[in-house]
Amino acid sequence: MIFPWTRPSLEQLLEMRAALPHALLIHGPEGVGKAQLAHHFAGALLCESPRSDGDACGSCAACGWFAQSNHPDFRLLAPEADEEGAEERTEARGKAKARASRDIRIQQVRALGDFLAVGAHRAGRKVVMIAPADALNVPAANALLKTLEEPPGDTVFLLVSGRADRLAPTIRSRCVALGLPMPAPAEALAWLAGREGVDPVQAQAALRAAGGAPLHAAALVEPPQAAAHRAVLQALAELPENPVIRAADTVATHPARMWMPLLQVWVTDLGRVLAGADPHRFPDRAERLARLAAGTTLTRVGGFANWLQRQQGLADHPLNPRLLCEDTLLRYQALFDSGGKARPR
Repeated sequence: MIFPWTRPSLEQLLEMRAALPHALLIHGPEGVGKAQLAHHFAGALLCESPRSDGDACGSCAACGWFAQSNHPDFRLLAPEADEEGAEERTEARGKAKARASRDIRIQQVRALGDFLAVGAHRAGRKVVMIAPADALNVPAANALLKTLEEPPGDTVFLLVSGRADRLAPTIRSRCVALGLPMPAPAEALAWLAGREGVDPVQAQAALRAAGGAPLHAAALVEPPQAAAHRAVLQALAELPENPVIRAADTVATHPARMWMPLLQVWVTDLGRVLAGADPHRFPDRAERLARLAAGTTLTRVGGFANWLQRQQGLADHPLNPRLLCEDTLLRYQALFDSGGKARPR
């Protein structure tokens, strides 16, 4: 799927088609459509009757196979937890119920060997897409290096990352990078407000809460996710008056990769208020943030924000999700312990 703001990047990629590097790194903020762009471009590379601009025709046999996710010359490497049916496979493992991995593991990279060892089935290119590439764990990244540097045959690697700084320098150095910027606010708002059942006021609030990322905002206007977002935000906003255990009853029912970033932006807005600025993500909660700011200090909030940022890596690998939630909320609550300042009322 190509969005209005990714069209220029697609055109840039299509212009490179005749002299394409063996590895591309498509990077940028989360929620702007990087994976969709890479997937669309992979289809264009595999199309057997491309249009004059290099894009896929959408009607040849290769395009049909690609649309059905069974093109023999395409491979997608993704964390097991992101694969379709991962939850069902996890439950089938029995009582242990090992969590589906959120890493791309060395076994997945090694499994590319047979795919790369033979020629393309359709006498054209082979395409390997890795999304997100920053999910490659260290052994997997090391196993990929040689292949990435000298892929056999006419093979193209498309790496997608929202956190390119987490990729090993040896991986980044073997790729040609293409940055995908955040869309202009007006463009993102027009796209989101044009979706069925979404009014401009709702769209603007969702975009603000999502930091301008249109795909994240689109998720926030869907009823189930919107309800979850409201519930977690309300539980966070009611701290420190509400007991941590009670707040955790709500927050911990959602994955850490959902509530941790939400707490991060909530704390960022709290820091903005303490610095004398207006809240950016949650202007509708400016009064509550002001009361909270009266009960803490910028130094405390800044220290907690830095600590929370360092914990983001745990969001995908919590050994004990409930314990992680309670510990984080207790640390947040401690921002408002009396240290010469009254707790918010």
